[in-house]
Formats: sequence, C-alpha cells, structure tokens
Amino acid sequence: MPQQDPRAAAHDRDLGLRRVGKLTWRAGLAGLACAAVLAVAFGHHAEASTPSSRHSEDPGTIVIPGQPPAPTSGSGQVTSGAS
Repeated sequence: MPQQDPRAAAHDRDLGLRRVGKLTWRAGLAGLACAAVLAVAFGHHAEASTPSSRHSEDPGTIVIPGQPPAPTSGSGQVTSGAS
C-alpha cells in the first residue's frame, strides 16, 4: 500500500476549505442583496397602499368600523345546506 504525502493532503484540504469559504460568502451576499430588493419592493408597496384619512372626498373607499359588530339575539346555531 503506497504512503500518502501529508503535505499534499493538507494542501488539498486547505484548497477545499477556501472554495467552500468563497461559496459561502457569495451565497450570503446574494441572499443579502435579494433581501434588500424585497424590503424595498414591499416597503414601497405598503407605503403606497396606506389609506388616507379623508373618506368624504373619495366615495369609492371602504370604511372599516372601529368596533366589531354587536352580537344579535337568536338561537346561535347556523344550519347550512340541506339537512
């Protein structure tokens, strides 16, 4: 069985670690860039879709009440479909 050169094995290991390190840094930077693009895209969308406080000028807006509807009196059982 031939002897392995420990220097060659260490060199190969170091070369592989450098490749993995470069790949890890590139993937991290690509993820950071994608996260920044998404943050800008969704941040602008949320700002643009904020409803205005002037409801009387635009008759097409939907006004959401500040309180949920009050409970009604009744049996409390809803039957749906043919039963």
